[in-house]
Amino acid sequence: MVRDVDAAGERTPRLRFGLALDWSAERMPLDALFREYLPLIQLAERHGFESVWVGQHFPTQADELSHPPSPLLVLAALAPHTSMTLGTGVLLLPMWNPITLAYEAAVLDQLCGGRLIVGVGIGRPRDWRKFGLPREVIGQRTDEMLEALRALWSGADGYAGSAITCPGAIWPRPTQPQGPPLFVGGSIGRAIRRAARLGDGWYAGSTHLLSAIAETTARYHQELVAAGKDPATARVAANRSTVIAETREQAWCDGGPSLEQLMHTYRKIGGTKTPDGRELTEQTEILPLVAEENCLLGTPDEVAVQLERYVAAGVTDVMLRVAPSDMPLEVGRRSIELAGRHIIPHFR
Repeated sequence: MVRDVDAAGERTPRLRFGLALDWSAERMPLDALFREYLPLIQLAERHGFESVWVGQHFPTQADELSHPPSPLLVLAALAPHTSMTLGTGVLLLPMWNPITLAYEAAVLDQLCGGRLIVGVGIGRPRDWRKFGLPREVIGQRTDEMLEALRALWSGADGYAGSAITCPGAIWPRPTQPQGPPLFVGGSIGRAIRRAARLGDGWYAGSTHLLSAIAETTARYHQELVAAGKDPATARVAANRSTVIAETREQAWCDGGPSLEQLMHTYRKIGGTKTPDGRELTEQTEILPLVAEENCLLGTPDEVAVQLERYVAAGVTDVMLRVAPSDMPLEVGRRSIELAGRHIIPHFR
């Protein structure tokens, strides 16, 4: 990857580092979790992390996937406590009312002084059913949601599509002139074309295998060229479950049980895949099958070598998910410190 030079004459880092946290109310109420996470976030900022990311789920019970239904509210609470970029990783776009989202993201972008990135995905069939959305409308609705957001944030007097109509302009508009950057998730052909045509980056979630990220990034770059955009300026983000320790054995001992539990949580909803496509059952030990392609796990030197593969695959932004599932916070704290001391400088 060739590093760009910004207006100040400084080179863009080969890899930008962000912090991804799970805001699960199963562990403790969100106010208490906020108090636990805030020192981690501030530690990450001191160690050179540039962004903090919050995902979105619509859980129906405590033991479901670990993201809040209102990530913009969480980011708004964080805004005065950090100068890092704030990102949604990812917000489930079809379930939103476009006018509501345009307003709320604009307000948050103003509150944080133009530091917002809106990462989006389409969610799962269960989410669509919960919001009364037929499967057949999801693709078009998602495309038009992106078009509507960009139009409203840019000052257009409404938006009219075949699936979505937004009468009238919004005010206030975001601090960023065209609105927050849009990072678009998904790996099927339509999703990649959507990211290239309507987004500012492509977002790979925590279940994407590295080999799939490399293949999809190549397709994304082709679609950017077809859309008349320059792949050299494109951003590709990857969310990675991460455990870093002084020894490989310690990383696996401290983080392995939580990551194994996480992989089985994703297996239940069809999200966990192995490089060889094998069938997974409740008895399968999944982590050894996917760790090299799906996680960052090991010593700082080992993780740096792993991250070089991401750079080679075209990834520009990596979000370290340091406290997934029931991972002890001290394990996440150690991962942040070791990344800051030994890994992030390597990619500057």
